Amino acid sequence: MQRQGGKRRKTKRVELRIAFTRSTDIAFGITLRAPRRRPRSRGHLREWGRAAGIGLCIVVAGLGPSAVAASGDDLGRLAGIVLPERAHAARLVPTLDRPRPVLRARAAPMTAVRNDPPALEAHVVAPGETLLSIAAQYGITPQTLAYNNRLSDTAALRVGESIVVPPLDAAIYVVNEGDTIAQIAARYGAEPDRVRALNSVVFEPEDVTPGRVLLVPMPDGRYPGFRLLVHEAPRVLTPRVGWPTNGVVTQLFSAAHTGVDIAAPYGSPVVASGSGTVTWVGWRGDGGLAVCVLLDWGLETCDYHLSATNVELGERVVAGERIAAVGSSGVSTGPHVHWEARTNGVLVDPMTYAPANAAIVRVGGATGSP
Repeated sequence: MQRQGGKRRKTKRVELRIAFTRSTDIAFGITLRAPRRRPRSRGHLREWGRAAGIGLCIVVAGLGPSAVAASGDDLGRLAGIVLPERAHAARLVPTLDRPRPVLRARAAPMTAVRNDPPALEAHVVAPGETLLSIAAQYGITPQTLAYNNRLSDTAALRVGESIVVPPLDAAIYVVNEGDTIAQIAARYGAEPDRVRALNSVVFEPEDVTPGRVLLVPMPDGRYPGFRLLVHEAPRVLTPRVGWPTNGVVTQLFSAAHTGVDIAAPYGSPVVASGSGTVTWVGWRGDGGLAVCVLLDWGLETCDYHLSATNVELGERVVAGERIAAVGSSGVSTGPHVHWEARTNGVLVDPMTYAPANAAIVRVGGATGSP
């Protein structure tokens, strides 16, 4: 209110509101009143200055928020330079016009199920069981059973003893620090890929850690440097064996003749009648140079009158492997093989276990004349 001539006169007030945000407005109030009487020139200048200031405030109030939003990227870069530790906050400002990189997979993901490696079994030796009978029960060779239980003699097995039985003819190996599949396979003369496949080894060295038990497959049951001595009565569990050599049967088994004579050329190969362990190599009286093999399933075969041998005592041999050469050592009238068979220490007729029609039989023929 203003007084003029003793009377009060109402002043006019104009209020301008500008929406700043959804919940906040900026209000500008302007009061209009009569100007004081001043020199005319100065009054006009003040009025124009006041009007320009008011207009500038209105423009700043209206365009300020828009300018701040538009310059968000520049402010973020400036903040990253001035305040590096807070630069990540400025990067949170979304930019709609900037292209974003897109990563795409080359192929659909696949999940493969890894097979568990074969498990070991424990067997407690019962009365009446032998190393050979237990091996036959699990379908492995006696050498495999003996090697993995540190037995060098079949007589070392004791009733009530717990032994480890692998699921197949393989060496049980515990990984040491720094071992690789290639090194382990080389120790046994095995193929590294077969070792990996049997034990489900996919990644190295992640899958070959110290303390892990691996199986090294040994299909023939032969272990480098290992020899098994047999000092137990064998048990015949399979009836068929192979002929030791190709030739002519000149004399059969009888009470006076403990084996079968097979005449063949001097130096002809003599092979193992079946897979087993060499129980004898050397000279045997009138039989001359001889080799005996205890087959895995109980029958022991011996070949006499040999000219040379190719195996050692305790060595593992497989069916059909050359073990000697035909000769005429000892008491002999010509090159031939005297073939014997024993079960439980008793001499039996080898022809009982030999395949039929596998040799020419000419009983009474001259020994050494095939």
